[in-house]
Amino acid sequence: MKYIVSVSGGKDSTATLLFMLERVKKEDLIIVFIDTKWEADETYEYLNYLERKLDIEIIRIESEGMFNLCIRYGFMPNRVMRFCTENLKIKPFNKWLYENFVSKNIDFILVEGIRRKESKSRADTETFEIKKQTYNRKSFYTKKLYPIAYWNKERVFKYIEEKGLKINPLYKMGFNRVGCMPCIFDRKSLIYMPEKYKKRLRELEKVVSKKIGKEVKFFALDVEKYLEQNILFDLFDLFPQNSPTPEERPGGRTAGRG
Repeated sequence: MKYIVSVSGGKDSTATLLFMLERVKKEDLIIVFIDTKWEADETYEYLNYLERKLDIEIIRIESEGMFNLCIRYGFMPNRVMRFCTENLKIKPFNKWLYENFVSKNIDFILVEGIRRKESKSRADTETFEIKKQTYNRKSFYTKKLYPIAYWNKERVFKYIEEKGLKINPLYKMGFNRVGCMPCIFDRKSLIYMPEKYKKRLRELEKVVSKKIGKEVKFFALDVEKYLEQNILFDLFDLFPQNSPTPEERPGGRTAGRG
């Protein structure tokens, strides 16, 4: 049995990797990273750090990359048309999985750092499930294990610290997630995003706009203006534990516009 552990450079997948390293022989672990080519430099460096620190190899699964994907589609992914995840993560991984394991009849379990408290869509996640996946119109079933499904964020950070590892430096910069840089779903990251990633974002917009003959933007106009101003959220959005009640706020506005 092979255990295929997906790592992203984020806290949850790192904790999951550490959990499995304590329970499974290294030779039975296959550790993979799906490269969207839209990650932060800090994340790539952190993956290298994990390899050195844990004496492991992380297999990099290539995708066509965000630039090529947007040029091919002729527009940017958005909160409604989220074609980036499907094309840059799911399809490359299913292709790799099918060619290296399914087609060769090698028994495996997929291991992922999914937690119930991450989002409403994951609130019912159990520690194990069987899921249907596809590649090139071929369907196959996979067994999936979620070791930290019931953990909270505090436990995840503490566990990594207890094992003597550093966390991805993006967290200390203020980011809540360390996936794509930027992610269309993570507007709050704009206030922390280093200039080099803003420059890369503008370059993507320029390339795609030229390709289709009209100007396109990665973020909606109501968010775009804040890329330059670096002010997107107020004090209570950044520190919700200090938020007043809706009745106490001007106009009865609730916290958390983002």
